[in-house]
Amino acid sequence: MNLIISCEFHFYQTPDKQVWTTSSFSYDFWQRYLNCFESVIVIARVKNVAKAQAQWRPSSGKSVSFFNLPEYQGLFGLIKRLPKLILRLKAATKLEGMFLFRVPSQTASILTSLLPRQRTYALEVVGDPEDVFSSGVGGKMLAPILGYFSKRTLKKQCQRAVGVSYVTQHYLQQKYPSAAHAITSHYSSLQLNEKYFSQKPRVYTYPARKLVFIGSLNQLYKAPDILFKAFAKLVKRDCNFHLTVIGTGVHQLMLEQLAQALEIQHNITFTGEVNHQQVLSYLQHAEVFVLPSRTEGLPRAMIEAMAQGLPCVGSVAGGIPELLAPDFCVPINDINALYMALNTLCNNTQLLTAQSTINLAASNDYQEGVLTQRRTDFYQKLKDLNS
Repeated sequence: MNLIISCEFHFYQTPDKQVWTTSSFSYDFWQRYLNCFESVIVIARVKNVAKAQAQWRPSSGKSVSFFNLPEYQGLFGLIKRLPKLILRLKAATKLEGMFLFRVPSQTASILTSLLPRQRTYALEVVGDPEDVFSSGVGGKMLAPILGYFSKRTLKKQCQRAVGVSYVTQHYLQQKYPSAAHAITSHYSSLQLNEKYFSQKPRVYTYPARKLVFIGSLNQLYKAPDILFKAFAKLVKRDCNFHLTVIGTGVHQLMLEQLAQALEIQHNITFTGEVNHQQVLSYLQHAEVFVLPSRTEGLPRAMIEAMAQGLPCVGSVAGGIPELLAPDFCVPINDINALYMALNTLCNNTQLLTAQSTINLAASNDYQEGVLTQRRTDFYQKLKDLNS
């Protein structure tokens, strides 16, 4: 049986029809679905290019093909390409197999409205659209409207789906409940094997001064601007604080300018885009991980940091409170609360050591074997339902 998956990430296709990615959706990612299904067809935006860049990774391959959608960027790009996109998605509804939509997703919203009632589908809920738009995406005028309709759409999708898996244990389930008869599960998209886990917790004998943040800078979902303002308060108290920012995007220049305005540019290192092995190295050399997100599902980067025994500070967004104790989850956009949480944690060696032990133990729930079994059980039930 084919599994037909919608994905909101952008991909690239070279003249030899090979599809490439700069994200985590490499060919290896799709193998989790091939444990139960004979083939995977990915519905996604694909841009034709002359050749692949060195850092790109193959996404298509044996038993993994793509159903290409027109390339566009942002809301206005969507509006401009909407007629062609709808025609292409109408063609996608004729594909044979089981539909599985990763949501929230513009593509999935259109597809579910085009699917005949007799065609069933399942969902993997990986984020909260209401939180996305409440963070400011779409502008002050459109964001509340888009947030309202996106939340409403996802609720309807969850009620109609024959199966729903959530990236959180409780948060998204409460906001977007499935139908009573639906197959349900919860798991992260993580693929962490033994090499990503520290063998033992850290023991802190001196205050922590090396902070690390991981997140795309194409949007301000992860609130690096809030972090910089809180970090400036730390630097004012002790100039030995240092922050490593892993990730890149269109807002990097603005953030560099903000660092200069706050006079902390010498205390911040922007690494740009790095590979996963380099991320692991940065985590191993850091002393505290911080992610004050405005919107979240369940942050992969935080779980990876916990697996390295790092004490963490986050916000109350999405599933972060499922990972961290309340003392380390600050209100969204609260600069002073973030500063106080970091200041307290970084200057208390006993607290740092205790949080390292707690976080490393909690990260064991996200080991590859545990999540693989949970995913496989969900996919097999979906397959059996459609056999």
